[in-house]
Amino acid sequence: MAAPSTILPMLPSTAPEIPKPGAILKQPSLDDKRKATSIGIKDVLFSDIDPGVFDSELAKPDLGNGNITTGTYSGTQAALTHAYRRIERSYESYFDVLQVEPTLPRYVDLEQKRELYQWASYPSNADGKPDPYPPHLKTIPTTDQVSKLQIFNALGLVETGLMLKQIIPDTISGKTARWLLSLKNGSIDGAPNAGFTIDAFVKYNADTASREQTLSRAETLDTCPTEKLPEDLLVEFIDTAKRDGWDYWAKTLPKIDPSSLFVQDTRYFRKAFSVAPDDELKHKEPSSDNNWACAAVTLFQLHDNGKLHPVAIVCDYKASMKNSVTIFNQRKDPSDSPEKEKGDYPWRYAKTCAQVSDWLRHEVGVHLTKAHMVEEALIVATHRIIPMEHIVFKILQPHWYKTLSLNAAARETLVPQVIKDLVGVSPDALYSYVRYEYQNFDYVNNYVPNDLRKRGFPNTTEGLADEKYKNYAYAKNMLSMWNTIRKYVMSMLLMYYDKDRADRMVQNDLYIKEWCREVQTSG
Repeated sequence: MAAPSTILPMLPSTAPEIPKPGAILKQPSLDDKRKATSIGIKDVLFSDIDPGVFDSELAKPDLGNGNITTGTYSGTQAALTHAYRRIERSYESYFDVLQVEPTLPRYVDLEQKRELYQWASYPSNADGKPDPYPPHLKTIPTTDQVSKLQIFNALGLVETGLMLKQIIPDTISGKTARWLLSLKNGSIDGAPNAGFTIDAFVKYNADTASREQTLSRAETLDTCPTEKLPEDLLVEFIDTAKRDGWDYWAKTLPKIDPSSLFVQDTRYFRKAFSVAPDDELKHKEPSSDNNWACAAVTLFQLHDNGKLHPVAIVCDYKASMKNSVTIFNQRKDPSDSPEKEKGDYPWRYAKTCAQVSDWLRHEVGVHLTKAHMVEEALIVATHRIIPMEHIVFKILQPHWYKTLSLNAAARETLVPQVIKDLVGVSPDALYSYVRYEYQNFDYVNNYVPNDLRKRGFPNTTEGLADEKYKNYAYAKNMLSMWNTIRKYVMSMLLMYYDKDRADRMVQNDLYIKEWCREVQTSG
């Protein structure tokens, strides 16, 4: 019997040359060695730090107590990254011992799970002080929980609340620091490679990519919540263009199809921060410099060829545009030369404000709150109400790996030690914003098709195939994922519920009823 033919993979037409021994063993030239030795130790970049060295350094009395006077950006970044990984692992260990997130999973009945998964006091802590965070798992034991408190203390979780502060030096030195100081009024995009003068920095911006294209790309390629322009804002933009002498835009804006006008709107920031409509958004931590935030409003025009063009930016919206600074774009069309932008510092400043507002909204509002904290409430409610053998638990549980310990580390360390120093508002305003985003989250409106429609975009594959939306990769990807996930979940549920009476079975499922009630009342 003849052996079956085997199809071998095609070899590349040209294979790379095999290195010769001389090339492998070749020593660097003296010139290369001189260049390497001319770099100051403070300017040598590194991305990580040896765990043993980190242990010995942190244990030194002068360093372990936070007495670090001078350090480099790269060294501090490596130390912070290493330290925070350890903090996360500490919480993982604590949750493992308590069997909240066990390394070796086991079956736990509902009665036991209700003991393990308890809600933290909300809206006030056990001591009567307001809880800064939305409803979450009770993680810090009280004094009467002796066994848990001993584990908590043994793992050093109280100390983690101070660790990150201790390894941040008082003064940053090195090449990056010198570059930042020389360009303290400019963008830091590109790091020290841009040069040490303003001219070098401007040249760097012009030689790489237009900052304007970068801004527009960010609003179409990722998760930024760009939405259709409300009518009241359109009226304000037109009135402001007339009032401030932007004649082209005053005449052009009323003629543009409203369905092509979109906005990044953070007018709600001050309400969410629980401050007055005209308050300055500014904060200074005792060991930090002044930090500012802003509530920018960015107007875009989406052209038929798919180009998203920034039209105007309200740097910091204070009750109305009459009380705010609004800058219009001197470039009227995406095809206009970016040459004017190079020296248009008001417009470049306005774009910085837009990016600052967008960063705060995305990292604190969307990522921290709407992803991690909304998910935590769902996790706790599910553990307390849904048995492990129920199909809903089986579908959801794989997506929760280490989420609770990561969230606990963020609440106790990342937010109070790092995020709080970056956002430019007081801690009270920051926590108020987190609660605002949580309390105003709407599950149904955030279904991908509903979200796209609400924000003024097509919510079908056919609609997004239009040339106008060719650059909206996020919408296309998420809609595809949404449809795939729905099909998967449906097929999984129909393994548990009978197809012919599935809707009625779900409505009559006591676990599902109680689960919904738990999420709505406790979460």
